[in-house]
Amino acid sequence: MNLPLKLPVLAEDLALIADQDRIPLDVIVRGLEAEYSISKDPYYQSYLIYFYYEKVKSALNVDDLETANDYVERAGKLEKDYRYDFFKGLIYVKKQEYELAEICLRSCISRNPSFSLAHYELGNILRAKKEFEDAIEEYQKAFELDQEFLLPVVRIGDCYLEMGEVRIACDFYQVAAQRDPNFHLAHARLGVACNMLQKYDRAERAFKRALELNSEDFESALNLTYTLSRLGKHFEALQIFRKLLENNPEDPVLLNEYALCLRRLGFYEEAKVQIDKASELSNEPFIVYNKALLTLFVNEREGIKLLEKVPEQFQSRALELIDYLKSWTGPLVASRCVEELVFKIKKCIVRGELDLQRLSFVLPQNERTNLVREGFLPMQDEQIDDASWMKFLLAVAVSSSEDPIQMEKNVTKTVVAFCSSGIMLAVAIALIRLLMHVKVHGGFDLESYVNDTVFDLQEYHWEFARKVSHTDDETFSLDEIESKTFTSASELFLALLKVLSVNPTLEEVNTMRDENLKCLCKNVLEVMGCTTDNRS
Repeated sequence: MNLPLKLPVLAEDLALIADQDRIPLDVIVRGLEAEYSISKDPYYQSYLIYFYYEKVKSALNVDDLETANDYVERAGKLEKDYRYDFFKGLIYVKKQEYELAEICLRSCISRNPSFSLAHYELGNILRAKKEFEDAIEEYQKAFELDQEFLLPVVRIGDCYLEMGEVRIACDFYQVAAQRDPNFHLAHARLGVACNMLQKYDRAERAFKRALELNSEDFESALNLTYTLSRLGKHFEALQIFRKLLENNPEDPVLLNEYALCLRRLGFYEEAKVQIDKASELSNEPFIVYNKALLTLFVNEREGIKLLEKVPEQFQSRALELIDYLKSWTGPLVASRCVEELVFKIKKCIVRGELDLQRLSFVLPQNERTNLVREGFLPMQDEQIDDASWMKFLLAVAVSSSEDPIQMEKNVTKTVVAFCSSGIMLAVAIALIRLLMHVKVHGGFDLESYVNDTVFDLQEYHWEFARKVSHTDDETFSLDEIESKTFTSASELFLALLKVLSVNPTLEEVNTMRDENLKCLCKNVLEVMGCTTDNRS
């Protein structure tokens, strides 16, 4: 603390500073006021003005604007320098009187053009007024005057972000984070920009660094859950949701997002509990719609009733879903390549619900199936993208296809129990949607399928969804696909879409080298009713 060589202290204040490492600010001010009232010494005047402004800062920090203004005026009676204008400007900002604040800050800058903070605060006002170019100019001046002061760099990024120049914003956030690796806000804002650019790997690193620096940063933690879901790391996102809810148990938006995460992982009953809590706290249209949607997976009849009453902006989507469910005419036909598996899996289904412990005995024994056999569900993300699972997932889907909701539930639970992989979840959902598409339309239209499916897939694994969305743009040779074998489930499914897009004959399918691709194609053709060598 900047104190005079001889600090005057009132006699009645001596007890307040005895055995104290730090002298209270009020004691300093009272002593200086008493000394200056007698001596009128400019030396003590300068210190008194300085500590008046320290009192202003203290009052502003707790939004005590009356006290802040009182001490500003006390300082102003002694001398109205650039600090008077600056703090008057900050008080007006707190009062949201931005025009007066701007006048004060411009006056401050005219008195002291080298005062970095004044340029920064003026930039904030101009940014609030959407005068972004002028705001950027003030932030640049602030940084040029004090290159250790990195907040202006972040705010320049914020201006570009609001202007829609996300890549430029990202560059400024990156500069601030590199200059000071411990600058929490720079990492948090960098994560936001990377999310907007769909650079989810970079966003994950940025948010995790921000949370290392400030574990209480709610916004970064919530943003990270979005990032992780796009990367297919759903269990990691789930754990973050649970931590956030410990401190925010009645946040309806948080409960809504948590419920959707639970649904993606097949925890439908718990998802229903959480969305019900959210709907008790808020009647936001998206929460009302999600309650109806998640109820479908627990009580289909009740879910349909709720869908019939959703807010107007969701009505067309809800009615389309209701019509689809009512028009479903399952079950799907099983091709010969999965008939034996379907027979075994159906024995594991009780009243529509798949018994995972029974199902584990259909699969080869390994560490994961052993855990499921013992009643344990590993709650961690795995990096599995294995084509050998596709025939089994197809068999689960066909076995459960009496009802499309049950089909999604059983396939999801299978993937979560035995793979715990975001990419496998996305592929499984894509496969279910494909079977539903060809069943309803009696054929396959790639553009229609992509338009109907990609948005949902993005919530499971963004990169896979992106590849699905670009399938129609890619050139390929059917002969080349016929001669390939696939080890990854995602690449196998993309190949399936390409093959189906050219309406293959059974003869062409039979020449395929990859047995999994051949089986998938045959079953889709069976669902379409193409059991002869004629083109559909």
